[in-house]
Amino acid sequence: MTKRKNAGTRDRPESGAPTTAGLDGEARAHAGDGRPASDASDPPELKSLDARVGELLRSELWDDAQEERYDRFTRLAARIFDAPAALILLFDAHRHLFKSRFGFQLGRESQELELCRQAGAQGTPVVIEDLAPGVDSSADTAVSQPRNIRFFAGQALCADNGEVVGCVALMDFKARGFDVNARHTLVELALLVEEEFNLNAAMASTRAGMAELLDRDAALPSATHIIAYEKIELLVEQAGNAGRKLGIFYLSLDNLYDMSLAYGPGRIQAMINRWMDGLRNHSENLIYIGRLSERGFVGAFEFEGDVRAGRRLCEQLRVHAQQEVEHEELRFSFEASAGLCVSPDHGDSGVALIGRAQLAHENQSWNNETSLFNAAIAKRFRRRSALRTRFEAAVEDGSVHFHGQPIFANADGALVGIELLARWQDPELGEVSPNEFVPVIDPEKGPRRALVAAALDTACRYVAAWQARSQFVPYITINVSGAELFRQDFHELVEDRLAHHGVSAEHLVFELTERSVIRDFELMARSLRRLTDTGARIALDDFGSGYSSIAYLTRLPISIVKLDKRVVQQIDAQGPAEELAQGIVALAHGQQLAIVAEGVETQAQWETVRAMGCEYTQGFLLGRPQSEDALLALIAEQRSNATEQADPQTAPE
Repeated sequence: MTKRKNAGTRDRPESGAPTTAGLDGEARAHAGDGRPASDASDPPELKSLDARVGELLRSELWDDAQEERYDRFTRLAARIFDAPAALILLFDAHRHLFKSRFGFQLGRESQELELCRQAGAQGTPVVIEDLAPGVDSSADTAVSQPRNIRFFAGQALCADNGEVVGCVALMDFKARGFDVNARHTLVELALLVEEEFNLNAAMASTRAGMAELLDRDAALPSATHIIAYEKIELLVEQAGNAGRKLGIFYLSLDNLYDMSLAYGPGRIQAMINRWMDGLRNHSENLIYIGRLSERGFVGAFEFEGDVRAGRRLCEQLRVHAQQEVEHEELRFSFEASAGLCVSPDHGDSGVALIGRAQLAHENQSWNNETSLFNAAIAKRFRRRSALRTRFEAAVEDGSVHFHGQPIFANADGALVGIELLARWQDPELGEVSPNEFVPVIDPEKGPRRALVAAALDTACRYVAAWQARSQFVPYITINVSGAELFRQDFHELVEDRLAHHGVSAEHLVFELTERSVIRDFELMARSLRRLTDTGARIALDDFGSGYSSIAYLTRLPISIVKLDKRVVQQIDAQGPAEELAQGIVALAHGQQLAIVAEGVETQAQWETVRAMGCEYTQGFLLGRPQSEDALLALIAEQRSNATEQADPQTAPE
């Protein structure tokens, strides 16, 4: 594949490169729709950009639809650089197009676009470590970003012929450094994005040598995934011309990372080669398998019959992929999972079919059998993508808000606490349940932080409002994932919100969610102790469900255990669920921890958990999630019923 006719466009930044790059003071946005227009002040490099859009059209990149394969790059960039915003922008002299955005919310006219164009005019990364705090992030001061950017790093993106067609950029809302190694990494990331850009153009120039490529070792470094895409594209085209069915599968070796650590990259590569030879020899239908990523492989096989026949054949391959292989006196077995789609039933583009096979893999069943792509998977993926991209804006505009569910003492029925529960009513997606959107946003740093920050701000605001009306202030709980608690700036966020609202942390309880699988207990314990030192307490949510561990109780500064509602709602049967609940209560009390029984919906459940010794109850039987006004009324009612003998400020200890 031809790379860059103007070779100087992508030189690595020198170690002596300046730490900041200045702005072109003449660069301004003029178009009323927020898309910058060219004028006499445009740099010479930008004046020819209108011709460069032909490169975008030729590569079919100028498409309004964002693509998941580019979203992966922006998510990856945000994680690598710990940046809240990353984007891939395409542009000519008059127009721009976001190919992917992560954590970036654009105003009507934006200085950020000008910064990206500045990056497009340079051969090395454009880095501004600290924009002046007084500079608006929008050319139109009436329409500005909710937060001004303080840091920008951008690298030009080039088409196959070396012409600049866009920019990959990182942004942050605080000043930060960006050393030489970071610049090198940004350049490498831009090269990876360009490989995606150049895929279609590269296919035309490499088809003549495809026969040779098909005989190559599929586990080549760096350009492996490009070769895999090209091969699948060619095979799909050939099968379509001949009217044959083709199964395209994505096969993940789920324990490959651990094996690489154990045996080293060189040895593991030899193992993979032996393993792929075994697959080829096993199935005469398999016509190609190649490496797509660190642990992902893509392949193709021919078959006859309907898609179920193709799935059976793919499952046979997956099972064989897990058989023991011997190499240099070592015996090893890979753990394999697979997703499958079929050409022409599920599409006639190799790139699209690979993506759909990956989607099928992500939706595999609990028994790990090969998952077959279908329309429902595609619909779920589109909805998940919409949830991910719309969530932060929904938090900003108030579409994501909070209700509070009361928690009562079993001894006297007094209100002791309230758990904040997120609600999302989207104008296009409709009502979105937390059970749906929380798992989607939880792996994403930006949306996850947006949710916990909004919850923390709401909790502090509630406490301040209750304090203004009465001395009676129930504690309020906030769900926080372990990933947030590990972040160093989480405690700064807590302290900032407490100070902003003028409230004490003693009214807050942070619930460590069930999804938090803790690998470093000592680090988590230190993080939680920083919170408890402020007066806040820690609750362990959903104890008795999937990820909960006894080690959580003995090694972390927990004050409250919340008995999982799925256990509570099965104790009526007086079977294993009741025995489990009794065991959890005994275990918690043995550690001097209080118990909150969640999900109590019937009188029988309530009587049972009280008899077991659970101190507190939360559930529809005693109180459903309520709005802010309803909570104020409930607190007023509790205040009027309070007596000197029963202090309702008491929270679980």
